[in-house]
Amino acid sequence: MFANIFNYRFKIALRSKDAIFWSLIFALALGTLFSFAFKSIYENAQNATLDVTVVEGDDEYGMVDIVDTLKDIEYEDGTKMLNIKNVDMDEAKKLLNAKEPKVSGIIDLRDMSDIKLLVNENGIESSILSGIVSIYRQYSSIIIETIKTDPSKIEAVLESLDEETNELVESEGLGGNNKDPYVTYFYNLIAMIAMMASMTGVEIPESCQANQSEVGKRVDCSPASRVLYEISGLLAALIVKFAITIIGLLYFIYVLKINFGGDLPYIFLTSILATLLGVSVGFFVGHIGSLSKKTRESILTAIVVGGGFLSGLMVANVKTLIEVKCPIINRINPFAAISDAFYSLNMYGVSDRFYNSIIYIVGLTVVFTVLGLIMSRRKSYASL
Repeated sequence: MFANIFNYRFKIALRSKDAIFWSLIFALALGTLFSFAFKSIYENAQNATLDVTVVEGDDEYGMVDIVDTLKDIEYEDGTKMLNIKNVDMDEAKKLLNAKEPKVSGIIDLRDMSDIKLLVNENGIESSILSGIVSIYRQYSSIIIETIKTDPSKIEAVLESLDEETNELVESEGLGGNNKDPYVTYFYNLIAMIAMMASMTGVEIPESCQANQSEVGKRVDCSPASRVLYEISGLLAALIVKFAITIIGLLYFIYVLKINFGGDLPYIFLTSILATLLGVSVGFFVGHIGSLSKKTRESILTAIVVGGGFLSGLMVANVKTLIEVKCPIINRINPFAAISDAFYSLNMYGVSDRFYNSIIYIVGLTVVFTVLGLIMSRRKSYASL
């Protein structure tokens, strides 16, 4: 019986032309437009020399050459990466916060145990500077640790680090990850494809509710368990939606040549888990009260459109602004959780932050699915 129900639900999922159009064709078209719009912008800007200010303090750890090494950093084509101005903090802030900023950022070296970067907006330039500063934080921490534990080795450590600094910046700071800030739009496009799966998820409970459709009346009168029917429907929907998400991801990676910045197996894993979340959200909404089909679809549309906007699908800086002003919104927005998993994989690799995002996505999926099944068992009708 399970195989027959599964086969029936699988055919229904395949025939859902509207769901396939909006979750795949529309996303691919939007991704193509994003690619044409943003790719040339980043390629033209990424090898530009950046004006930055460096604020120095007391050199208690003997790292007098750090500014010189910053000046020596070059792009692969030999272009100097940084044009450095040595000023005090007050002057540096004036240059950064001017109506038309004179510098891209401030590198604060007053405390070598805690090197800071100050920027006034997110973008290509801030991403590049962030990569550089992260390398020099590693540089300073090694020196300081050596001074504290075995000062006699400091000269050898300084020589070694001096040789490796440019190589580190090239391989880790710029080459190892995708610093293009526009890649976040593609993170959110994958999240949109995944969350559009909710439109298929909501059809599963609707198709076995007697007050929603004629098919629902037949299901409630049949000897098959409603839970069995819904589980088979979930599996069928997931297979179809997994295929749609993977097709979209393959198109972005191999046709549009989008560099997501992380290991491909983890990118595909994140996308599949995101699709699971999308279907589970629709499955849960489909069990809420006795809402009409139109009302449920409106709720899901609000979740998809509103969640996409809040996570940066339309305007990239929205998510950052929300994180500063009201971070709780990013914690409850499924879109934000998905895009953050991609972002952390790109910027930090398979780290604790990535695992936290994945655990959150899986946790939401389990909660929505279990709540949907519980609500399904409580539905009954006086007459059909």
